[in-house]
Amino acid sequence: MKWILCFTIIVVLLGTALFLTKTAKADEYVQGKKLYSDKCQICHGAKGDGNGSAGAALSPKPADFTSPTFWQGNVDKKITGTIENGHGMMPSFDLKPAEIKDIIDYLAHTFKPKS
Repeated sequence: MKWILCFTIIVVLLGTALFLTKTAKADEYVQGKKLYSDKCQICHGAKGDGNGSAGAALSPKPADFTSPTFWQGNVDKKITGTIENGHGMMPSFDLKPAEIKDIIDYLAHTFKPKS
C-alpha cells in the first residue's frame, strides 16, 4: 500500500514538473515573439526574410533568418554578439541574456528551415 502512495506522489510530481517546463517554454516563446516584434521586425520583416519596411533602405540588407546559410556555425553566439554589439547598420540593443535567449529560441522555432 505504501509503494502505491509513493508511486502516485512521484507520478504527480513528475507530471507537474513537465507541465511547468512546457508552460515556461511557451512563456519564453511569447516573450521572444514580442521582443522580435518590438525590436527586430521593422528591419528583418514579419517573415524573418530581411524584407522589413525599414530594411529596404539598408545596405547590406538585414539578415535573412529563413536562409539555411544563416543557421550555419555557432548561431547562438552570432546572434548574441550582433544584438549586444550591433553589426553594420544594425545598432546594438541593451537586452538581458534571458531576453536574447528568448529571441534566439523564437527565431529558431519560427524561421529556421526544417532539415
